Amino acid sequence: MIILEGKYILTHDLGTSGNKAALFDLNLELISQIKINYPLFYPKPGWAEQNPEDYWNAVKEATTKLVQQLKINPDEILALTFDCQMNCTIPVDNKGNPLMNSINWLDTRAASITRKFSKGLIKISGYGLKNILMFLKITGGAPGFNGKDPISHLLWIKENYPEIYEKTYKFLSVKDYVIYKCTKKAVTSRDLGNTAWMMDSNPEKFDWSDKILNKFKIDKEKLPEIKKSTEIAGELTIEASKELNLKSGIPVFVSSGDLTSAAIGSGGILNNKLIICLGTADWVGTHTSKRVKDISHYAGCISSAQENYLCISKQETGAKCLDWTIQQMFKSEMERFEGSSDELYLYLDSLIENAEVGSKNLIFTPWMFGERSPINNPNVRGGFYNLSLEHTRDDILRSVYEGVAYNIKWALIYIEKLVGKSTEINCIGGGAKSDTWCQILSDILERKIVQMEAPDLAAAKGSAIISMVGLKILNEFSNAIPLIKIKKVFTPNPENKKIYDKLFNEYVNIYKRNKQMFKNLNL
Repeated sequence: MIILEGKYILTHDLGTSGNKAALFDLNLELISQIKINYPLFYPKPGWAEQNPEDYWNAVKEATTKLVQQLKINPDEILALTFDCQMNCTIPVDNKGNPLMNSINWLDTRAASITRKFSKGLIKISGYGLKNILMFLKITGGAPGFNGKDPISHLLWIKENYPEIYEKTYKFLSVKDYVIYKCTKKAVTSRDLGNTAWMMDSNPEKFDWSDKILNKFKIDKEKLPEIKKSTEIAGELTIEASKELNLKSGIPVFVSSGDLTSAAIGSGGILNNKLIICLGTADWVGTHTSKRVKDISHYAGCISSAQENYLCISKQETGAKCLDWTIQQMFKSEMERFEGSSDELYLYLDSLIENAEVGSKNLIFTPWMFGERSPINNPNVRGGFYNLSLEHTRDDILRSVYEGVAYNIKWALIYIEKLVGKSTEINCIGGGAKSDTWCQILSDILERKIVQMEAPDLAAAKGSAIISMVGLKILNEFSNAIPLIKIKKVFTPNPENKKIYDKLFNEYVNIYKRNKQMFKNLNL
């Protein structure tokens, strides 16, 4: 039995660029937040790595600063919970020490490994018939051909670094690694087990699949225990409590990946309520009670942070494309607004609002690091199409916002075929802080866009809600809906429909016409 004596929930959102720590009260009101950045390394073409110690150091620094700045009594913190970037892989030894850098979700080094999934004389969407039927029956989906999934990471390590594979005690995700540092318990959540493509996600199963593990010769004992997001992973150890400057014994929840946590924090908790997350990567999704799938467009269901499924189309680079554009074309503005990213983005919004709708027929494709959905292709790359001397920097900037929105529309088409159409969509993620981007989304998608309050904190809110359900502060997830606030609603401007319809059609054709070129250049 859990005795509630605290006042706050401490969450850590371990994202791609850094750890965002947030302290919430039991009404889901934000008390304070802080972000500690850490680097992403690209040691070889197609590789993307991070140092696992950076995750733990960021958790320690953020926790200490929040507690000290607010002069919080550690006894007032009721629970500790983490969410994280998904599909990362960290092999650790039996003391929890990393045996190599974390293989990031952007990493495509294992793309060649996916030949193991495509073997067979008869193929469906590039997969060998027997393999795809096995994956679909057991997991509800299948690994991508880009090698970005944990099953591919494990097989790549086993093939290229067999000594590391043999020494590995457990293969952990980002949050699971930090949970182990806190509790000495090796656990993971259903959503991360599912998207590793090694877990049986059928109702009443939700455990590692012996059939898949045996087929690919993966040792089950090297995988963590799978638990519900609302279960307690363990209690904060004395050793970890000293490093975090917290009291020992605080319950640490299993929680979930950032994507599934954000789906809770978006307010789109009920089935068939559509959500768009405009973050570093972007996705379109909705909770559903049944597993549905569209394997040809790499869209379908994964286990959610609730005890149901999240039907989703995930895309690799959303707001990350804006970050790249800023770094390449707005260095002086970065210096001018140093220390105030909000002011920088407001300035960029003002430039976009003065640029012509449709960016003078300039089309940007945001496939900057391969793509998952609706095109399962690691070779595709981004670009600016129809660029001319008449285009200005402002046009190029606006085309980036519009190009990401075209990509989201492409995904939305296939999600709505699976779950039905909606007239309005909750919007979260850092990009959703931009009124201008929300309006562009509304115009291109022809849907009402519901901009949630503090949309960049959706994952943190979701983590807090998960622990509040686990602590029985909330009887069920839907009880959290009144606690999640809306900032603004955007409606489509009919005057922009004609130009956006034309440009979207050409956007889709760009991939069809250049698919072979991408293969020739990037295979």
